Amino acid sequence: MWYNYTMKNCLFLDFDGVLFDTLKEAYILCRHAFSEIDFFEPIDENEYRRFYRYKFLVFNSWQYYYLMYLLQKNLSDNELISKFSLCLIDRNISAEEEFDKKYYSARKELMQNHHEFWDSLEKPFPFFDGIKQYSDDVVIVSKKNKEAINYRLKQHGLILPTDRIFGKDELITYRTKADFISEYILQKNIEKAFFVDDNSNNLRPAASIPNLTCLLAGWGNIAIGEKGYSEEEILDIIRKKYI
Repeated sequence: MWYNYTMKNCLFLDFDGVLFDTLKEAYILCRHAFSEIDFFEPIDENEYRRFYRYKFLVFNSWQYYYLMYLLQKNLSDNELISKFSLCLIDRNISAEEEFDKKYYSARKELMQNHHEFWDSLEKPFPFFDGIKQYSDDVVIVSKKNKEAINYRLKQHGLILPTDRIFGKDELITYRTKADFISEYILQKNIEKAFFVDDNSNNLRPAASIPNLTCLLAGWGNIAIGEKGYSEEEILDIIRKKYI
């Protein structure tokens, strides 16, 4: 259904960590799902800093189960990263599924019963306002729920057709974001495209796609030791290539 129009330019944008700082919501949901901590319990700032530091490891919400498990231990960077990889090999399917169920149930409860508090947890980065001028070319490519993405974009003044918002359910049939982007560019005959993500593991498979420039969002949840572009640097790159 999304092949019925063409685009000359396209901006593929991740949501979490690129357009919005969403980690406080994710942390509150994770600690509730993992340890049944009340939504309104004061944040453990030390644990939250470590959660923020290692968020780059997580691609899908069920993987937060293993991050929360490892955060309970006193591990160095290398130890935690190594053990996280092992967890994804030797998975506890029942535990991660139960965690994921609680995670999304908690989000639904927050949205329905504590809406004002939930609304306060996500904040747009300055990059969000800078990208609005290119709204006709924006395509969201995210593992977040499509409905939640659409709600937040509208709330902050970016109205996109729903067929340019691709969330968790829409991307489920694709092995990587790069596979989706490659197909999208081909089907729409896109001449010039950018892909902005804060996870280099999403960008690397897309590096060889024709007509696509991949940009690592350095203000997001990038890996330890990585250095991406600043918000203004990426806006400047996009601006110059649009001329």
